[in-house]
Amino acid sequence: MTVFRCRGCRRAVTGAVRERALPNPDVDAEWYRPEASAADAGGHVARPVVRMAPGTFAVDPDPSGPPYVMDESLGLLVESGPSGTVVLNSSDGLGLEEHPDITLRRGFCCGMDGEYGPNLVCTCGAVIATLYADCYQVQELRLRPGAVERSDRSPEPPPRQLR
Repeated sequence: MTVFRCRGCRRAVTGAVRERALPNPDVDAEWYRPEASAADAGGHVARPVVRMAPGTFAVDPDPSGPPYVMDESLGLLVESGPSGTVVLNSSDGLGLEEHPDITLRRGFCCGMDGEYGPNLVCTCGAVIATLYADCYQVQELRLRPGAVERSDRSPEPPPRQLR
C-alpha cells in the first residue's frame, strides 16, 4: 500500500492506496464505471465516468494539463503539463482545499474542470493537485509529481488467531 504526502509539510494527502495500471481509454472494461449514465440533450451526465476505483492509483507517464501547445501534425492543442502525475479516484484525496485563486477553480455546472491547471492545495498552502469533477469529463484527481512524495508500506499482517 502507498500513502502520498505533501512534499512541503509531509502531511498525508491520501489514505492508503494500491497501485494498478492506468486504465486504457480504448478498452472500456478497464475503467471504473459506477453505473455511468448517458448524457442528456444538454450534455449533462447524472453519473459520470470515473477513471480509477476508490483506493487505487496509477502513474500517468504522459503530459497532463496545461500549458496546451499546438501539435502541428494533428492540428490540435495538446496537453504539455507535467508527466508522471498520480491519478486517483477523487474521493481518495485527504484534507485538500480549493486553490485560493478563484480563476483556477474554474468549472461549469457540476464542479471544477481543471482546464487552467492545479486547483487544490494542501492545508500548508502548497499547490498539490488538479481535480477534474465536472459532469462533462472523466472524473479524477491528479497529484502533481513534484508536490508529493510517495511512502510505500507493507500491508498490516492479519491478526493472529488464538486457539
